[in-house]
Amino acid sequence: MNRLLNRLRRTPAEPEPGSPGGRLHGEVRRLSERVAALEEAVQENRRLNQRLADVIDVVSELLIPAADRDDEKIHRAVEDLHKTLDDDAPRA
Repeated sequence: MNRLLNRLRRTPAEPEPGSPGGRLHGEVRRLSERVAALEEAVQENRRLNQRLADVIDVVSELLIPAADRDDEKIHRAVEDLHKTLDDDAPRA
């Protein structure tokens, strides 16, 4: 039984580079790397969209006429912006 489990766990050897299986294996690897890069780009776009939304919130709060302005709401919007900018800052 252990021998069977060990056989099932083994990964198949990579095909020779010039063989049809080798080309397919290379294409799968290339596509996997491309998907990983695209997923990273999507995450970066999400972070940038959140930052933009926070900036728009602050700007819209500041453009409201003075009579209608809620200073507490402005303070919260600015705090949210700072939190977003701090969260997005590069880590050492």
